[in-house]
Amino acid sequence: MQRLPATLLGGCIFEVLSEISCAPTRALISLRSSLVRHYLLLAGLLVQSVRLCAQAPQRFFFGNLHSHTAYSDGSKDSATTGVNTPREAYFFAQASQHFDFLGISEHNHTQAGMRLPRYAKGLQQADSATVNGEFVALWGMEWGIIAGGGHLLIYGYDNLIGWEAGSYDEFIAQRDYRGLWRKINARPGAFASCAHPDNSDYNNLRTGAFDDAADSALVGSAFRSGPAFSTDIAYSDPSSSSYEAYYRALLTRGYHVGPFYDHDNHNTTFGRTTEGRLVALADTLTKSALLSAFRERHFYASDDWNTEVSLNLTADTLTYIMGSIVQHPPTPTIALTITDGDAEPVRSISLLRGVSGSGQQPVSVATGAAGSSAVQYTDAALAPGDSAYYYAVIIQQDNDRIITAPIWYRRGPSRITGLTSVAAHIVPVTIWPNPVAMGADATIAAPTGATIFVLDPLGRVVWNTVSTEVGSTLVPTQTLSSGLYIVQVVVPGQGVTTRRLVVD
Repeated sequence: MQRLPATLLGGCIFEVLSEISCAPTRALISLRSSLVRHYLLLAGLLVQSVRLCAQAPQRFFFGNLHSHTAYSDGSKDSATTGVNTPREAYFFAQASQHFDFLGISEHNHTQAGMRLPRYAKGLQQADSATVNGEFVALWGMEWGIIAGGGHLLIYGYDNLIGWEAGSYDEFIAQRDYRGLWRKINARPGAFASCAHPDNSDYNNLRTGAFDDAADSALVGSAFRSGPAFSTDIAYSDPSSSSYEAYYRALLTRGYHVGPFYDHDNHNTTFGRTTEGRLVALADTLTKSALLSAFRERHFYASDDWNTEVSLNLTADTLTYIMGSIVQHPPTPTIALTITDGDAEPVRSISLLRGVSGSGQQPVSVATGAAGSSAVQYTDAALAPGDSAYYYAVIIQQDNDRIITAPIWYRRGPSRITGLTSVAAHIVPVTIWPNPVAMGADATIAAPTGATIFVLDPLGRVVWNTVSTEVGSTLVPTQTLSSGLYIVQVVVPGQGVTTRRLVVD
């Protein structure tokens, strides 16, 4: 009989104490987590790299957003492990190596085991299991069915979305992905990612007409998934799946997505089946910082559990990190740096360049030889008015593969001045709904005192204002024609953030 992990015992104690009082529960979490992760945390602090500027250090956090417990169709080995609830799963994951966060994304429908009260309970357990700075527990859902549909991971949404009578907080009909996109876009900070996608999934997202609403709701698509039903807890069962072709196809269609790394755990293996990780770039290890990082596509997928990858684009004196959507006049320079905590050698580096919406596959424009740890490329061929996206593929000597989210850049005119002293892409901004209907208002959540610019496709400022209250700035889209706009939010001395705004 398999011996129960010590973390599982801690989880059982937690379960009992949580029924008595909140105070001892939190004390136990903090004590246990500190003991387990003390060494790893100190080591991690030594290798954190300061990115962008001293005001906004970007750190690397490793984890997974796709897993299941007995709240839907997971915990299939619970008779042996005793792990059933999200709370117990979070405890198990906290002690996994190189693992800073776990997202549990239970199936949203009753056929897979979900019951409406469980969704609210899971959210509460995630909040109570989070220890800021040490471990973050996230809660979401896997929406949809596989047959004639497709599964989506949804986070940043506190209500269960479903179609079965009495089994949802908010209704969206089965297979109504168009309606789902709009519901996600109407919730500030919510986002979706394609889980183990098939070519015809999501109403033929890959081959059908480009969908602005889907582009706004989606932030990622799986690069790898699984092995979903593995029981390995020795990090020795790596995923053999690859959805890279689907990911690349979405990029060629014009979708702004980064690569997810999904474990899809259905047994008590959280963080321990494979060394593969989804890596988020954020300044702090908190729920809000991680969700913001995913919403802004500041992440990459890695077969290796501690490789740190920075992909930056510089235009003039401004620097943007992976996931950014940028418009500036000058020729861009893209720089890639790699640091591995185990000093594993790199076999090859390829920096790829593509044209969003062209239907053409990206091509390699710069490479790094074996043993390289950095690549730099200046896109002198990008003419004024042209657009491109850039991302990196790294292969280590042991064949581990790492893929970054892209940076999308349009070399267009900019009428905005005074940005040269501003650090790049560190201002938190949310726009909703997005897309927005003509004649309606879009609301922008931005820091008080930020200057907000709306630029047309030619880079001309068509509207601007200064934010006077967080979350209340209205863009009067009734004055705008339908189409794509660029929103730039500037806080002098702190940062600039670029967003897309679609007016239907």
